Amino acid sequence: MSDQNFTGNTPDLFQQLDGMEPAHLAENAPELDIEIEFRGAVAYCLREAKKRGQSRDRIVDRMNRCLPDIKKPITKRMLDGWTATSQEDRPFPAVYLPAFIWACLGYLAPLDVITRVLGLHLMDEQEMTAAELGRALHEQAQVSKKKRLLLKQLDYRG
Repeated sequence: MSDQNFTGNTPDLFQQLDGMEPAHLAENAPELDIEIEFRGAVAYCLREAKKRGQSRDRIVDRMNRCLPDIKKPITKRMLDGWTATSQEDRPFPAVYLPAFIWACLGYLAPLDVITRVLGLHLMDEQEMTAAELGRALHEQAQVSKKKRLLLKQLDYRG
């Protein structure tokens, strides 16, 4: 590889990323079957919550607390059916996912599966702030570069 690839003639990384089409907007249908990975993520949440003292009964109780207006309360049997590998015909209902994540003490693995298959990524508040800082620094560098070019055009010697 030559040094030529690393000169100022190459497009800026942010410019390259701006030109990329996100997978969730792709024209051709991507493979979106996440059943096995999603069930694994749900099982992971349950294991991690159990390590922190949350039984399945407690998780169900916490989910129902988050969903006071549902017609039929969630039961442990329902949760077991949604998570059992032998019950592939009973998928986890997406409408209960936020309550499940809260009940499992905030483990985001199922959401991560959904977003990653679409080419997206979850970011917490700190990561969002870091990304915003990166954009601000990038903009500042662009302004500095433009300022240098304009000063050079004016043949400024200050």
